Amino acid sequence: MKIRSGQAAVRSLVWTLILAVTALFAAPPSGWASLAPADLQSGAAAPGAARAEDMRTVSKALESKALRGRLASMGLDEKEIDSRLKNLSDQEVHQLAVKLEAVRPGGLIEAVLVIVVLVLLILYLVKRV
Repeated sequence: MKIRSGQAAVRSLVWTLILAVTALFAAPPSGWASLAPADLQSGAAAPGAARAEDMRTVSKALESKALRGRLASMGLDEKEIDSRLKNLSDQEVHQLAVKLEAVRPGGLIEAVLVIVVLVLLILYLVKRV
């Protein structure tokens, strides 16, 4: 059975299109579209609400007896810890909350301790200058 040149061209075109479409849909999508919540009017949460949410995250981490005990062994009582947390800027509180959330799934309390101690050490050094 001999294939004509026209049929060969069509068959070649069909296989090329099949491979191109397969390659196009085999690659993972770069992003998905979804609806935004109605309560976010400007595209970002209010700064006060974001800080309050970040402070809840930090407070939840500080409820750990092990963390409070470690900070107490370093000479920090609860009032001093709370006062230093209140002195943090919005950006510092957010950065601390993001790091705490990243550590939470692994349950690495040592990393939480290191982060909190570093933040408190930075605040202590800034106060001295």
